[in-house]
Amino acid sequence: MNYGKQPVKQRAKALDAKGIKIRNKIGLWIGKIVLAAVAIVLVVAISAGIGVWKGIIDTAPDISEIDVTPTGYSTTVYDAAGNEISTLVAAGANRKYVTIDEIPANLEHAFVAIEDERFYQHNGIDITGIVRAFFLGIQRGGFSQGASTITQQLIKNNVLTTWTSETSMIEKMQRKIQEQYLAVELEKLVDNKDWILENYLNSINLGANTLGVEAASLKYFNKDVADLTLSECAVIAGITQNPSLYNPIRHPEKNAKRRETVLTKMLEQGYIKQSEYDEAIADKVYDRIAEYNTGDGATINSYFVDAMIDDVFDDLVNRLGYSESEAYKALYQGGLEIYTTQDPNLQKIVDEEINNQENYYVDTQYSFSMSFQVKYEDGTYKTFTHQTMLASMQKNDSSADINYGSEKECKKAIEKYKKKVLKDGGEIVPGTETVYYTLQPQAACTLINNETGYVVALAGGRGEKEGNRTLNRASDVTRQPGSCFKIIGCYAAALDAGGKTLASVQDDAPYTVGKKTYNNWDHSFSGYMTIRDAITDSVNIVTVKNLQDIGIDLAFSYAENMGISTLVPADRTLGLCLGGLTNGVTNLELTASYACIANAGTYRSPKFYTKVVDHDGKVLLDAAETQESRRVLKETTSWLLTSAMEDVLTEGSGKPANFGQGMAQAGKTGTTTSNRDSIMEGYSPYYTCGIWGGFDDNASQSYTQYTKTLWKAIMGRVHKDLKTKDFKKPKGIVEAKVCAKSGLLPAENICDHDPRGSMVITEYFENGTVPTETCQTHIALDICKKSGKIANKYCPAKEVEHRVFVTGAAEGSGEGEYNIKDDALSQTCGIHTKENTQKKDKKPKPGNEDPQPSGDDNLPEEPVDPAIPEEPTNPDDDTNPEG
Repeated sequence: MNYGKQPVKQRAKALDAKGIKIRNKIGLWIGKIVLAAVAIVLVVAISAGIGVWKGIIDTAPDISEIDVTPTGYSTTVYDAAGNEISTLVAAGANRKYVTIDEIPANLEHAFVAIEDERFYQHNGIDITGIVRAFFLGIQRGGFSQGASTITQQLIKNNVLTTWTSETSMIEKMQRKIQEQYLAVELEKLVDNKDWILENYLNSINLGANTLGVEAASLKYFNKDVADLTLSECAVIAGITQNPSLYNPIRHPEKNAKRRETVLTKMLEQGYIKQSEYDEAIADKVYDRIAEYNTGDGATINSYFVDAMIDDVFDDLVNRLGYSESEAYKALYQGGLEIYTTQDPNLQKIVDEEINNQENYYVDTQYSFSMSFQVKYEDGTYKTFTHQTMLASMQKNDSSADINYGSEKECKKAIEKYKKKVLKDGGEIVPGTETVYYTLQPQAACTLINNETGYVVALAGGRGEKEGNRTLNRASDVTRQPGSCFKIIGCYAAALDAGGKTLASVQDDAPYTVGKKTYNNWDHSFSGYMTIRDAITDSVNIVTVKNLQDIGIDLAFSYAENMGISTLVPADRTLGLCLGGLTNGVTNLELTASYACIANAGTYRSPKFYTKVVDHDGKVLLDAAETQESRRVLKETTSWLLTSAMEDVLTEGSGKPANFGQGMAQAGKTGTTTSNRDSIMEGYSPYYTCGIWGGFDDNASQSYTQYTKTLWKAIMGRVHKDLKTKDFKKPKGIVEAKVCAKSGLLPAENICDHDPRGSMVITEYFENGTVPTETCQTHIALDICKKSGKIANKYCPAKEVEHRVFVTGAAEGSGEGEYNIKDDALSQTCGIHTKENTQKKDKKPKPGNEDPQPSGDDNLPEEPVDPAIPEEPTNPDDDTNPEG
């Protein structure tokens, strides 16, 4: 037998070959099994997919029964008593139907180019677009492009209208499959691209409350759609993707970018030539765009309904995920039933008092909202408004305004301005001129139910309301809140989390931080003052010092949590507590923040509806689910703030607003620099009411008391038949005696012997916050009458006077002569000494009598009763960072 190395290797190789064959055979069988399994899974998946797809298709509407022509149902609005108060409808007022032969080819092509470039080639769905959107979605990590064709959009907007309530991806996919299926079926049935495009162009939302291209053409260019130029067609086509963002009036710069994209697409797709593109790009189209009065004759909604529409619109978008176009269509075409929070009786009271001239005590003035467009000889256009007129006047006089004694004077001023504008040639474009006259000063009112947060009445202005979506001064306009913001921007946080109490004391004295010197409304100072008194008397410096103590960030966060949405980072300054805000606040949000205090510290976002029901009776929105609700303040904090603000209405600046009737009431007043704004915010155990007054052009006012008069008139009538109530004191409130000059426990026989009278007061505290330290601000000293310094043991008893002072007050503090300076505390009488005492029985030689002391400048003089100042005209006028 051969045992050499070579035979062994050959044998081993043979064995390996055999093993490989066995492994290969096993692998082959495993591969076949895996392939079979995969095939089975694919068959099952495909079968399931086909089944699901078939199930979705089977539930789609019958193509022979659907109608894609523009239709809609009016929305009905009810008040809290079930009375119909308004109808929202898009038809007629918002749409004017035009046939395809009335629509210029450039407009048709503009929409096709930007919305569906293969519209004339596909059969209802764009496979190329779907594939492109798929790969872009993978590349970008999200599928934002849906590749919807114009046919699909027509189906979605006019047939599958329930898509707006979709809540899951599965529902969206089901609707998308039905949408694509119906688009294909519709194009089989109709086989007329022009008919599809005609219905689409008459359905789309094009902003500014318009539906369809004819309404948009009239609104923006005051011409029929048939007369639009290429440039104008591109403007309108650019709106549709986002009617709010690309509105050519409010956002011309954004629409301009979109218009350029439309024209570029038209050029690339061969709809226009390069020369046409260049001419359109060069066109100064935005100079001749204006929001023309189309004379729709629609019923004018009230200010309350306008604000309610905004509330529902926002919740459709933010809660249900509607786009702006979808929300608009639901409101004006969806056949909704909206049940509002408006109390008809309370709304009547608010409307009557806001429009009662007797509440204003000043002669009514008139202002105007004016707009017209001028076409110059060189073919250019320019739009002029009341704002451009005011700016022109203020070039020469910064205090100029557009408020006049009558409408006749307003007209004269406008005509004078027109002549100035037209002096270099040009003419006013027919149909562009609008003028609305308004009473001045204007006023706004918001009335909120404390417990529910429901807005029961609202007035956005006085005088006749001109048109829908008119300036709503209650919900839309932001103005400076003045001293009313001291509660929201400082004291709410200070008492709740800042370690302060109503007895906490600051020195009301001249105060400078950096380059900013703060002052009070009357440029006087009161010395040591508690938070309660600072709120009652609306003292700026004490408020600023308290804010500095607790930290701006804390107060800022509290203001935001109390519903103030207009704050910006630039408001993180000490001016926050004085209402010197970058953007101001709305009357609605400010009133809701006070309602938070009235509601024991629980903030509820102001709501204008209780529920919204769709055309089929399904509840779309329920205020119980959409209303924000959060605890911001402790109940004890809210009660303490209320207690202080009760004093405002009994002895402070809000006293003229007190409506009596034995009803508990609390509030805060505010005015801004030069009396440009006057505010009264306050509440009872039932309702919170906020009043704003001022000129629309921000002119200064000579009289501001009318906001208090309005508050008193409205709240007095609102509470006439209501049961008298007091504010409910929560558990955890205790009383304690403290010193008003230190906020600490009174020093026995000292704090009650202040030369101005006893400074021992009784104050309310949250349990656990009563001070434990004794007053160190007051000090009792024996003063020698002859030297005016601290008496020593040699001073005769008859020459010694026991007096009480305060210490530590700043230079210029209102403590004045009652404050003893630090250096005087170390000085004692130098007249009565041991040597002088020994000589006191010796008769002095003539001419050597003891010199009479002249006193010392460091010691206070004998106190005298301070003069009582006259009643101030505006005790809450603030010097804020704005002025």
